[in-house]
Amino acid sequence: MKSLTFLSIFVFMTACSNRTDIPKDIIPPDSMQGIMKDVIMAEQYSATYITRDTLRHDKVKANQDLLEAIFKMHHTTRASFKGSLDFYESRPDLNKKIFDSLVAYANRHKAELYAPKPLVKPKMVP
Repeated sequence: MKSLTFLSIFVFMTACSNRTDIPKDIIPPDSMQGIMKDVIMAEQYSATYITRDTLRHDKVKANQDLLEAIFKMHHTTRASFKGSLDFYESRPDLNKKIFDSLVAYANRHKAELYAPKPLVKPKMVP
């Protein structure tokens, strides 16, 4: 009987907990969105240019350096990002909001993101 009472109290307490609270050590959703946007763009850049670059011998290190530059730009660390990513993956409701906003950003800026860039002609030195 005591175990049933304990179980019902436990279920009641967990059901009443605030599921919208984000722990202090987790990157806030708006910041996470910005970091994720840059990480996705870096992965695309890596897949398009770094993997095809025949002069780069250590492509993995080049990718890691690119990610570290993103983390430094956003004043965070790889560990903090990984912990936050794990948290948001465990919370589909919050994860969906982040990725929905990324999709909305991509749709709003599609023309500018996929517009061909003008070629820069090299200057001839006499």
